[in-house]
Amino acid sequence: MDSWYGSDLLVERLARLGVQYLALNPGASIRGLHDSLVNPPGPAPELILALHEEIAVAMAHGYAKAGGGTMAVAVHDTVGLLHASMAIFNAWADRAGLLAFVGTGPLDAAHRRPWIDWVHTTTDQGALVRDFSVWNDQPTSPQALLESLDRAWTAAHRAPTGPAVISLDVELQEAAVDRAAIAIALTASPRVPSRLGPDPAIVDAIAAGLRSARVPVFVTDRPLTDAASRSLVELAERAGAGLHELGGGISFPVGHAHDVTEASDAAIAAADFLLLVDVRDPGWALGTVSLESRRTTTGWRNAAAASIGLSGARDAAWMVTESPGPPRIDLTADPELALGALLDAWGSERRPLPDVLARAASTPVPRPPREPRDRRGIHRGHVGLALARALRGRGREWTVANGVLGGWARRTLRFQRPDQFLGRSFAGGLGYGPGASLGAALALRGSGRIVVDLQGDGDFLYTPQALWTAAHHAIPLLILVDANRAYFQDERHQRAMAANRGRSADGVGLGIAIDDPAVEHAQLARSLGIASEGPIEDLDRLEVALERAIQRVAAGEPALLEVRTSPAA
Repeated sequence: MDSWYGSDLLVERLARLGVQYLALNPGASIRGLHDSLVNPPGPAPELILALHEEIAVAMAHGYAKAGGGTMAVAVHDTVGLLHASMAIFNAWADRAGLLAFVGTGPLDAAHRRPWIDWVHTTTDQGALVRDFSVWNDQPTSPQALLESLDRAWTAAHRAPTGPAVISLDVELQEAAVDRAAIAIALTASPRVPSRLGPDPAIVDAIAAGLRSARVPVFVTDRPLTDAASRSLVELAERAGAGLHELGGGISFPVGHAHDVTEASDAAIAAADFLLLVDVRDPGWALGTVSLESRRTTTGWRNAAAASIGLSGARDAAWMVTESPGPPRIDLTADPELALGALLDAWGSERRPLPDVLARAASTPVPRPPREPRDRRGIHRGHVGLALARALRGRGREWTVANGVLGGWARRTLRFQRPDQFLGRSFAGGLGYGPGASLGAALALRGSGRIVVDLQGDGDFLYTPQALWTAAHHAIPLLILVDANRAYFQDERHQRAMAANRGRSADGVGLGIAIDDPAVEHAQLARSLGIASEGPIEDLDRLEVALERAIQRVAAGEPALLEVRTSPAA
């Protein structure tokens, strides 16, 4: 390549960092970067076209959660960043490392076109997302761009990980550069971030509390690494502790002999020592939150407690992300390192599981009702059982990238390893599922693993155009649309409000039901190039359709099934 430009340097640096994919929604402010991806100076990330900026960022989010590494995203100017901001917040809350590049400017006002460049250029574009990004910069020279990218890379990989955002001036992208003059900066390696290790004194204090306990219970939430999961289970087996999973990710095998999740209220009430392992909110661990009172119903006796994880490193003045929960010893550290240290501090002693926890662990898993459907649709428990039979019948490895089927996914699919369920979105922002599942499927493409999106219809309708990207780039993904035709969580809140105020619940559903007309999700999918079936309202038909859909995904194609589910299940 005879001539080099600022965006060429960026693309070469990304390739040197090992970035395999860059998702974008095109725009004039990233035209330089776009050209460098289409006509790269050498190896370059593969270009992935998304039809909305929120989908592009969500793909990078899901890609990171699936273990694919770090993906890049490019969005157009202030308007693109505003669209992407919800997904950037989701990634920040979920600790998903990614690189986001935002076109901007020209920053030199004398070079702006009338109207469009003025209305799309701000003095501090990154301020839009600064509070929920781990690195934020607006470099103004090629040297500064490369240095900023290295800092962004380090920040995105330093715990707690998250999205790094760099604003790219149009003129910086398009300016001719002397590659030889910055060769050292181009080939330099970014600083490798260290993991956050545990304080030995606090480890000893937690181990002492655990040793004095007679009924210890461990509560988990976020997905753990394989090594952390093994340490957690081994520590529970040695200390005679119950294991309770809050539903945010898989930390231990469902149905393990110490799994007290199905009788968690009794286990929490009996516990005299609580260990919270990377729990999203300590107050969430103690019981059930009443929609009517907004308060937690719990049998917790204010006994000793401790927590380990990275939440303490994420505290910020602009947002309080956790309720106080129980008073506790707090160990801010990488959960894998902290659990390993606790295991060493405990030693080889093995205690039996206390009788009260053994009874909790033997509590039968709830079964769905005998009738598979009611007047509204198929019970989600039966949907989960049908999916479990279909996946196991194929004898393939599989991963649920998104969705919980109203809590029935854990009970029916019986997750055994962290990589079988990537966890929910910890920010709870709608529009997450389609893009994140697509990113996970991209990360696992070619692995032989079936990636499944248990996709709520309300969330799906925020970003359904993600299906086009799946079809266009041949990304194999099984999307099972859980079509209960309502924003059902809000329906529960409206019923609670009516009860609190002594009013009729007859109007519940107004402003909530996604019906009249009902959305034809399968038809929408077909229009976007996805093989689809539905709406499916019969269990026998679902089982046959699942076989066909899994065959398609195993062959490298995306497929969608629309299943009419009961909103009450």
